[in-house]
This record gives sequence, structure tokens and C-alpha cells, in this order.
Amino acid sequence: MMAEAAGWPQSRVDDLRLASPMHDIGKIGVPDQILLKPDRLTDAEFEIIKTHSTIGGRIFQGSEFPMLKMAHDIALHHHERWDGRGYPDGFENNDIPEPARIVALVDVYDAMSNDRVYRKAFPEKKVLEIMETGRGTHFDPAYFDLFMDMVPKFRTMLEETG
Repeated sequence: MMAEAAGWPQSRVDDLRLASPMHDIGKIGVPDQILLKPDRLTDAEFEIIKTHSTIGGRIFQGSEFPMLKMAHDIALHHHERWDGRGYPDGFENNDIPEPARIVALVDVYDAMSNDRVYRKAFPEKKVLEIMETGRGTHFDPAYFDLFMDMVPKFRTMLEETG
């Protein structure tokens, strides 16, 4: 929905629709005792979790198919930050692939809006307040603004799909 609203060509919108659900595929290389840990991760455990982006990038590396190239960029870079303090490469601003900037927003929204093994979901109002603090630091400000404009549409879609 965000790619459509941003004016992407339909072929790229379709590729994003297929590629984005695979953003965390690299977690297959992270031990379950870390993924399912109900407590705060140690620094060493967090370093292991961070490897999921490079593992995911390697899974899709070298493909000539546009959708799989996009899946590579998303898997590898969806934890980069607009200010360059993300991982794995410390990319910043427009160096972060555009599809990864969109997935970063939706991924954070989803992560905070749903129960996790280590905490309960936050109410939507709190999620959006927390995310607002990341505009221009964590998130691309233009895509963040588009995301916020679209929250009512996302809410309606989720209510309709159950």
C-alpha cells in the first residue's frame, strides 16, 4: 500500500508484496534459544540476532530476478537507520534501499503492535508515539510521514481481514 501511494510502478509494488514477507528469513540461522528467549537478550545474544540480516542477504545474493534482488536488499538492510546507526552496514539516508526503508517502518509497527515472547503488545497510540521519536533518525522522514498518513487505511484493512 505504501509503495502504491508513493507512486511506484505496479511491477515494483508486486515485487515488494512478494519480497517483504521474507525480510526475516535469515532468522533460520539464529538458535531458537535466542529467538524464543522470554527475557532481555545479553549483548552477545543481540549480536547473534543481528546476523539474521546478513544471513538473509546471503540467501538471496546473486539472483538476477528483480523480486529476489529486492528480497536481498530488504533482508540485508531492513535494520539500517536513516541516521546511519543501524546494521549491518551503517547505511544512512538514501543509501538504504528504498524497499528496506518501507519494510523497516512496517516491521517496527508490527513488532510493537503484537505480542512477543518477551513482552505484550503495546496499544497503537503508544506504538505511534514511540515511532514518532524515530522520524529522521530511525526512519526516512518522507516514508514515515506517508506511513502515518496511511495508518487509518492499514487499520481498516486489518479489521476487514481479521
